[in-house]
Amino acid sequence: MTNNAHQADLELLIKAARSAGEIAKQHYEQGESKVWNKAQNHPVTDADIAVNDHLAEVLKSARPSYGWLSEETKDDFSRRTREYCFVIDPIDGTRAFIDRLPHFTICLAVLRNGICVAGVVYNPLTAEMFEAVLGGGARLNHTPLTANACDDITNCSMIGYPRKFKKLGWPAMDVCIRNSMAYRIVLVAAGLKDATVAFTPKSDWDLAAASLIASEAGAIITDIEGKPFNFAIDSTSNAGVICASPSLHALLLDKINSASVGETTHLETRMSDRNHEKNASKQLLHIVIGGELIDPMKTEFIDLEKVVYVGAYPNYKKAYESWKNAAQSTVDNAHMRFFILHAHELIDPDNDGIIG
Repeated sequence: MTNNAHQADLELLIKAARSAGEIAKQHYEQGESKVWNKAQNHPVTDADIAVNDHLAEVLKSARPSYGWLSEETKDDFSRRTREYCFVIDPIDGTRAFIDRLPHFTICLAVLRNGICVAGVVYNPLTAEMFEAVLGGGARLNHTPLTANACDDITNCSMIGYPRKFKKLGWPAMDVCIRNSMAYRIVLVAAGLKDATVAFTPKSDWDLAAASLIASEAGAIITDIEGKPFNFAIDSTSNAGVICASPSLHALLLDKINSASVGETTHLETRMSDRNHEKNASKQLLHIVIGGELIDPMKTEFIDLEKVVYVGAYPNYKKAYESWKNAAQSTVDNAHMRFFILHAHELIDPDNDGIIG
């Protein structure tokens, strides 16, 4: 396919993103959305589906020979059997959309044999249109993009989750949060931020368009092992993200490699943390609660509003003593049970959201 054809695909993506953006914006401004979970910690809204359906109609009718991969459509593997393929995320940053934060994007890409040749990341609320064509540079609303030439982790402007970096002992940085992975990447491409690092797996639809825009802007983007993304394989999951200028990317990758694998991929505490003698100086949150169960052999409470909160404790030993005292009061009621809840993850809906 020639660069002229790539440009034609880019123009199609831009037009489709704008029309899809109007749909997303209308849903956003209505103030309420139907929300459900398609999987654990993976919400979807009626806006996601409406945008997906619109993009499918517009793009497939314009390029009927192209394959299709979308977060909101079952993978038919046409992406592996067709030379060209659309890769779509109707709304990247659904949590931001639900919370009515202007940090979600619409992501559209065209792959040729697994290589992204045209990509668009569009924020319909801010009217930011990030775009790129392979070999043709990247632009934001027609203005060419160049990533910052930052070469120091300390005090760099980072997009990610502050508690994650603090947990891993990283140096002081100016950290901000954006729920959309694609938005995080293109903000780095635009030189508006120095870097973004994500430690949890990300999907092709999060990355295809944004990775092209970043690369065309002179940034380096890889997974957290330093490997380039491969959109030509069966799996659509990738091992995290590092995106930054070449010099800063190398420093970030070295920083990640210098930590243990467990530290780079997880924030939660482990079962071994119950060894209170080993971790006596470390606060590991344990909560003792109790209530009447529907079935004594299952942990399903009759009435959640009547669950008894006993207390929170910094280690298993102290929690166990409290649990034992509370449990002694249940001898005459088999349905009344107390439990120790090991809280390995905290969620701050007002700020940090889900750590990742």
